[in-house]
Amino acid sequence: MPWHSVCTTGDACSLAQERWNTYASNQVAQNHEDQGVTGMDSQFRKLLAVGGLGAAAFLAGKALVRMSRWFEFAGKSVIVTGGSRGLGLVLARELLDQGARVAICARTADDLRVAEQELLKHGEVVAIPCDVRDQDQVNAMVREAINHLGTVDVLFNVAGIIEVGPLDAMTEADFEDAMKTHFWGPLYTVRAVLPEMRRRGWGRIVNVSSIGGKQAVPHLLPYVASKFALVGLSNGLRTELAQENILVTTVCPGLLRTGSPRNALFKGQHRKEYAWFSIGDGMPWVSMDATKAARQIIRACQNGDPEVILSNYTNLTYHLHQLAPSLVQEAAALVNRLLPELGGIGRQAARGYESFSGWSPSWMTQLNEQAALQNNEMRPRWVE
Repeated sequence: MPWHSVCTTGDACSLAQERWNTYASNQVAQNHEDQGVTGMDSQFRKLLAVGGLGAAAFLAGKALVRMSRWFEFAGKSVIVTGGSRGLGLVLARELLDQGARVAICARTADDLRVAEQELLKHGEVVAIPCDVRDQDQVNAMVREAINHLGTVDVLFNVAGIIEVGPLDAMTEADFEDAMKTHFWGPLYTVRAVLPEMRRRGWGRIVNVSSIGGKQAVPHLLPYVASKFALVGLSNGLRTELAQENILVTTVCPGLLRTGSPRNALFKGQHRKEYAWFSIGDGMPWVSMDATKAARQIIRACQNGDPEVILSNYTNLTYHLHQLAPSLVQEAAALVNRLLPELGGIGRQAARGYESFSGWSPSWMTQLNEQAALQNNEMRPRWVE
């Protein structure tokens, strides 16, 4: 009701007018605010709709690109380095089951012989001794693979080594060996297969790096540094070779249950180093089944994906690193404080099977012990 319809005296009229003006001003402000909120809500809805359509278009485009790149492995000729044991052997097994013709290579002839006997049950395979650190051996291996298989369609660079221990236990030779294996080895094999892939106008290359090539892990410094180098090399190869219809995929797995800790190298307090590493590598909620990993890698190759970080709980730290890198680096430094100091055998190295203790092997490493039996990791190896 307007103030002037009830006002009878001067003072009362002034007070009523003041209150009415305040009320009217508040109502006008509230109306403007409501209109603003309504407008903002409308704009927000529009932004959400546009964002949703953009996401849908992106996913649809990604699916179409993958469909255009997809291929079947049946009849394809494939080279797998490090194919005599561990992840390389699991990959060779899966590829043969999909109908590929496979050449595996590794340094140790006895390991190759055992792996070849098993893989022949799955399909056509040839085993070729080769140290990927030696370019001449790599070139000879690729020539022999082409002689046996007729060509090379796909290359999987899997060969790897790992040394566990604090920085002060590592020598310059340890870093050089890691770089020769994880960086120069893949570069040598890529250069060896490129002429054949270019001749045919098609090829796929898969470089298996590590989550350690994306985020530093303590007590694995030569391994981590060389895997970082491989990620850079692999991503650069992808950029330059895509125009030639040769697609390069970089794979970054976390801990895998391949059975490999038995043959890894451990320095310093080697029994303690082996204990924490093998236990973490064998826990089902921390590590990943090797066959599941191999299938994800093969699918990424078939999709022509640029990079894949294998699905695994341990990769949560990588995603956290992307969001808060300083925080994760600080957390890694705290973890390092809990790991063994130098001591023990110092800069000497011992294999995992020489580093057993009351902690490992144990029920906590049972899954990895089973994987070692399945993946040709039980054979003793020497320390070079």
